[in-house]
Amino acid sequence: MAPFTRGAVRLRWLHPGTADAPTLAAWHATLDAEEQAAAARFRFEADRRAYVAAHALARAMLAGAGGLPAPCFRFRRGPQGKPELDAAHNLPWLRFNLSHTRSLVACAVAAGDDIGLDVEDLSRREAGPGLAERYFAPSEAALLAATSQAARHAAFLRIWTLKEAYVKATGEGIAAGLDSFGFTLDPPRLAFAPGGTARWRVMQWQPTPGHILAMALRRGPEPAL
Repeated sequence: MAPFTRGAVRLRWLHPGTADAPTLAAWHATLDAEEQAAAARFRFEADRRAYVAAHALARAMLAGAGGLPAPCFRFRRGPQGKPELDAAHNLPWLRFNLSHTRSLVACAVAAGDDIGLDVEDLSRREAGPGLAERYFAPSEAALLAATSQAARHAAFLRIWTLKEAYVKATGEGIAAGLDSFGFTLDPPRLAFAPGGTARWRVMQWQPTPGHILAMALRRGPEPAL
């Protein structure tokens, strides 16, 4: 695998439902006690499996980038609850984010840049009338209003995943206000945001016919010479 140097980004996704019992047990064994307890609290097996798969994937990717065994990583929560590596690892440049549905999990790691990720299932229930007008930026609501009814649900989820990825990259969560920044589609682009858009890159994929995935990356400042 290529060295994980500044500016590098890695993204992976997998289907948790395809894992057999030994694979799932091996994933579970890499998690710490807190993660294992969190997994046990899920009522449905599909949700528990997705959680275990997502966190095991994150640990495997961090191990590949940070050079520690997957079970050794410890985490803390940022001010708004964003998972971060424990400072004791002395890897302040290594950032990660994960997202999961019952049928697809994904993780991204970055070197020196803030990163956010969101994956959504296209089969989820459609948003109710007026939701975009109430919470999205006016330009995004107008874009959806101009989209055909047949394509509107997918367009809504495309914007939603981009916005989720953005707030996860900032670490501020939705409390910052979903209308304080806005996206355009085709191609996906951050149109405006507090502090400007120059440092931001956004990408979007349809990894399966039934899922949409978005990644937002905020480039960090160049290191001093």
